[in-house]
Amino acid sequence: MEVRHSFCRICTNQCSILAHVEDGRVVKVTGDPESELYRNFTCIKGRSQPDYLYHPERVLHPLKRTDGGFVRISVDQATEEIAMRLRALRQRHGPRAIASWAGTMQTAIRHAMPMLAAVMDGLGSLYRFDPNTIDKGGKQIAGSLFGAWTAPAQGFDDPEVALLIGINPMVTFTGLPAGNPGQWLKDRSRDGFKLIVIDPRRSDVAARAFLHLAPRPGYDVHVLAAMLRVILHEGLLDRAFVAENIAGLEALRAALDPYTLERVSVEADVPAADLELAARTYGAARRAYAMAGTGAHMSGPGGLVEYLVLSLHAVCGNYLRAGETVRVAPALLPPVDYRAQAQSPQGGWSRGERFVRGLQSSAAGSPTGAAADHMLLEGEDRIRALISIAGNPAAAWPDQPKMLRALEGLDLFVQIDPWMSLSARYADYVIPPPMPLETAGLSITADLMTSRATGYGLGEPFAQYSPAIVEPPAGSEVVEEWRFLFDLGDRLGIDMRAATGAAPELTTEALIESSAAGSRVPLETVKAHRSGAIFRDASAVVKPKADGWDGRLDVGAAEMMADLARLAEHGPAKGARDDEFPLRLICRRHRHVYNTSCNIAATQKGRPYNPAFVNPDDLAAFGLASGDLADLQSAHGETPVVVEADPGLRRGLVSMMFGFGGPPAGDADVRALGSSVNRLTSNDEVFDRYTGQPRMSNLPVTLQPRAAG
Repeated sequence: MEVRHSFCRICTNQCSILAHVEDGRVVKVTGDPESELYRNFTCIKGRSQPDYLYHPERVLHPLKRTDGGFVRISVDQATEEIAMRLRALRQRHGPRAIASWAGTMQTAIRHAMPMLAAVMDGLGSLYRFDPNTIDKGGKQIAGSLFGAWTAPAQGFDDPEVALLIGINPMVTFTGLPAGNPGQWLKDRSRDGFKLIVIDPRRSDVAARAFLHLAPRPGYDVHVLAAMLRVILHEGLLDRAFVAENIAGLEALRAALDPYTLERVSVEADVPAADLELAARTYGAARRAYAMAGTGAHMSGPGGLVEYLVLSLHAVCGNYLRAGETVRVAPALLPPVDYRAQAQSPQGGWSRGERFVRGLQSSAAGSPTGAAADHMLLEGEDRIRALISIAGNPAAAWPDQPKMLRALEGLDLFVQIDPWMSLSARYADYVIPPPMPLETAGLSITADLMTSRATGYGLGEPFAQYSPAIVEPPAGSEVVEEWRFLFDLGDRLGIDMRAATGAAPELTTEALIESSAAGSRVPLETVKAHRSGAIFRDASAVVKPKADGWDGRLDVGAAEMMADLARLAEHGPAKGARDDEFPLRLICRRHRHVYNTSCNIAATQKGRPYNPAFVNPDDLAAFGLASGDLADLQSAHGETPVVVEADPGLRRGLVSMMFGFGGPPAGDADVRALGSSVNRLTSNDEVFDRYTGQPRMSNLPVTLQPRAAG
């Protein structure tokens, strides 16, 4: 047996792994004890990769839908037919007839994304959807109104305090540094580090926190506003930093005035003393950072949550200053000219392209919450073709009944997928890609995540390269996503060379070399470390502000101040029938899946469904016990669920993982397929006005016991 060094590409943590290979097959995957960063750590998904590679249900040949079901065709034939149909649709209906979707697994296939953009550019389509606007698009909205510090935030660089809102790093691997977040937290806490968690449930990370605030869902803005108010009123801000670099402070003070400890304590149902302790702990810290996750965005106004997070950083001066070394200077990106100066906001949040319900494309991208509506329209704005890559829109998009009708009505649906997922079952063509261990890879995603926003990516400047470990199964015909898209564009007459980044030849290795061109650490140096390595750079120092620079971070943007005022006056947005439902559904994550991917026997250990977790007292009040079947109902729909008790969940809540389940015809198999939570969501009743993100958490629901089955 041969042991080969690689790294996992199933999620953004990208753990170093060892692939045990026998007769050309991976028989086992383990952690890599030689890795400086991961030190033998990996999760169940990474260790289960042999089961993905050789799973009997893996799609190994392109498939085409016919009247009699799916039939096998060649990659060449599929590419030619798809190009022909796209060309005809564009000629007949124009570029708006064609859209794309790139799901969360795009992080593992970086080379495909420029190819997809080139195809869409060549077709002239602006309808490009991704998970950002149904996940955490408020980060870009807030940043567009706030501005940016042109050096990193303090982040994972020796923090004394961290504040996490609606995020669970033990499962998502964001909010704490990539690697082994549990061990990092344990080591930091031993040195006096204090973690504050805002989450309606006692999550894995909340159980380890110095202070856990469990507000009603949808009240994250209230809690953050109350904390900021205390920090400003008690003078815990960094006065020198604020005076030199901040605009809009008085507008922020005025907007925060209604958010008193007493009022927020009652409305959010959080002890005033805990709110005060959280504010004073964060405000008194010399170094700190805050990060909001999916929970906060899905349950309320994500842009406003993120704007207050940025304002918290600003008033407390949580940024690296002139003379400090940037500990996590990205290894695989070009060197950056870091400066201790503020970049004023530029251009606002809107990007102009119009969608239904007055929505627009924005700094966060196209509003995915409007995609199904545009597939069901009549006229020139109707989407008639969808190219879907690295995701499962039929399971992930809100308002599943509408989404499935929309997919059924498409003239062309192309799904690039290694499985016959729910989306693949609705596709006209299914194109199978290789699995990560069957392709070469470079851990550049970690650097890109680190550069994205505070709370993402690495705590150390780590990098790793992996060659392809094994070949795809004998007799299969899989095609790398980038290769399929390049060939598709070529057949459409699109010049695709620019999308290759001037790679000298069309191979994955050449694309890797091109992507690392000009990187701080040369690719050959990275390749020389089979387990990856930490590449620190003492010369990555923050420079002083440029002479004459007058940029300022804006903590008083008019849009955000108006939103704060509306929220103070009217409270969280409500649907017409909210008061009829006694419970609130909130989202959660599971370790054994990455969003909608990786749910196989090797990972889920006999529980393939997504339980509806409920406080034990609420279960009893509804006449239910763990393991019972029930119907979970909202004003918009219902779905069968298997309930389980969770004593760490505050009363009045149901907590579930999204992305499971099948169409209504599969409800009898709920214990095998899970429950489609997105049947309960409406995409057009309560939604964020900036991103179009529907309310997907904090959703009013009730439970009805049903007969066992």
